[in-house]
Amino acid sequence: MIDAKNITVKIDDKTLVNNVSMRLEPGKFSVILGKNGAGKSTFLKALTGDITPFEGMVLVNGKNLDSVSPVKLARKRAVMMQELHLSFSFTALEVVLMGRSPHSSGFESAGDQKIAMECLKRAGVDHLADRAFPTLSGGEKQRVQFARMLAQLWDRVQQQLPCCLLLDEPLSSLDLAHQHNMMHLVKSLSRSGVAVMMILHDLNLAAQYADEVHVMKEGRTFALGSPHEVFKPEIIEMAFDCPVHIMQHPHHRCPLVIASNQIDERMRKVI
Repeated sequence: MIDAKNITVKIDDKTLVNNVSMRLEPGKFSVILGKNGAGKSTFLKALTGDITPFEGMVLVNGKNLDSVSPVKLARKRAVMMQELHLSFSFTALEVVLMGRSPHSSGFESAGDQKIAMECLKRAGVDHLADRAFPTLSGGEKQRVQFARMLAQLWDRVQQQLPCCLLLDEPLSSLDLAHQHNMMHLVKSLSRSGVAVMMILHDLNLAAQYADEVHVMKEGRTFALGSPHEVFKPEIIEMAFDCPVHIMQHPHHRCPLVIASNQIDERMRKVI
């Protein structure tokens, strides 16, 4: 559905993303991993059109991203960035209703209200519907943002039509239970046919839930494959400059990454 081909991003003559490609397909849950500054969020901004690539192109259903109507794009692609900055003190319900705007003529219908409340419920924040968004905790804000995206794609998800979900570190403020709740929701959407791309820092969550792992280092693709293919000590240690042990998860049978307490000279220089 979304095909990023040979994306290179330069800012102030510095190359932040270098010749990175990724194909997002219905039913596939892709996770991007990498150190801070590896180029993950910059690549996502190129994927969404917030940044124009120096080289390469982004195609949506075979058409150049720039040629697709913003409204038509918003009906089939939802984006959750790290933070949502609002100029006014909207309620949580009003924030979620923003996700319905590509489907309405300017006025929310009773159906939109019902969908928004259902999305808040699925995200576990329906009890916060009337709370002012700025007064919410970081984790509550992230769950409301997720509900907004779900409301945006609701029609296509219910009709099992192709759509895409792009998320930049959506778990950064969530506690353990809510992290897994959101990952279960996203995995469920993926299994229903949604193309998902998520940026994460938690390697073990990626190992447990992702279908495909894309590791970036210094703006380039460093490794690409299934969790079992990518989560090898030599790959993770080189990508993250951290010695690790990798075991099999006792319940899920996926890789389990454990950081070593031994820091070699290479790591001391980094620290």
